[in-house]
Amino acid sequence: MPLGSAISNLCSIVTFASASGIPVDEVIEWVENGTLPSVTFSDFRMVNVGKLRADLLSGKESFAAGDYSHD
Repeated sequence: MPLGSAISNLCSIVTFASASGIPVDEVIEWVENGTLPSVTFSDFRMVNVGKLRADLLSGKESFAAGDYSHD
C-alpha cells in the first residue's frame, strides 16, 4: 500500500490527527505555523496530504515551522 494511501489528498485536521496518532491541538499548531502543508477549501483549513506524501516520497525528512506558507 502506498504511503498514506488510506487518506485522500486533502483531509480535515481532525481526520489527519486521528489517522496519524498526533493530538489534534498539535496538528492545528503545525498547520497554523506552516509545518504541515494545508489549503483553505470553502473557508475550511485542510491538511494537504497529497503534498505531504509527495514531499516524503521525494526524500523530505524534516519539517519545520514555515516550510509551508499559507495562500
